[in-house]
Amino acid sequence: MATSATNRKNINKNRRTIFEVEAAVTSNRAKAYATRSIIEENRAMILKNYTAAFMGNRQLANQNTDDVFRNRQALVNTVDAESDVQQNFKESLSNEGKLDFLEHRAGLNAAVLSVNEKMVAVNQLLIEINDTIMSANESIVKYNAKQIAANNKLISGGLKASNATPSRNAERIKRNAARAKDVQKKALANSKKMDSMNNTMQANRKRIEKNSDKIMERRAGIIRNAGDITKNQQRIAKKISS
Repeated sequence: MATSATNRKNINKNRRTIFEVEAAVTSNRAKAYATRSIIEENRAMILKNYTAAFMGNRQLANQNTDDVFRNRQALVNTVDAESDVQQNFKESLSNEGKLDFLEHRAGLNAAVLSVNEKMVAVNQLLIEINDTIMSANESIVKYNAKQIAANNKLISGGLKASNATPSRNAERIKRNAARAKDVQKKALANSKKMDSMNNTMQANRKRIEKNSDKIMERRAGIIRNAGDITKNQQRIAKKISS
């Protein structure tokens, strides 16, 4: 049979459990937002790398390709064909240069399509993420509405301690103990999951930074190529005018 003394003892046990659960939940909240911050930082760095690689390096490299092809065609045009054999040599060499360029372009188009497919998949995931966020927001609104209704009920007379009995108190205390344990398990699971995610995020950060270094190294190579192309243009210009 429930007594006030037994209930008091169990309430104190619940108070300690709830205090520990509260510490775990609030700690997880801080870890969750710290995790989100790292995720957002990584995403910003990825987008920076994307811009540097696609809008920067790719466009510069493509310009180099166009200039190389232009140099090739200009160089072939300097050939003086004095017979049908020489004319065929000149025209077939021109066609070969065009095919080199078109073959290269076709390969790049395939690469662009592959990237596009992955970006479609990424966009689909972002849509799903937004759906999850919207669903979570809806659950908050519903929770608040439910708690407002509970507060209204208490305001309207539900706080009368005179209606309490040891038996009813014991039932509530038992429910609280079970719920506290359940929340504690969820908090522990969440904490472990975030620790695992943190390891993955740190690994991602290293890959992102490594990619950034590679992009800058590649840009230096592209700029060197541009310098060599300019030198070739100068040499071809002399052949054109000679």
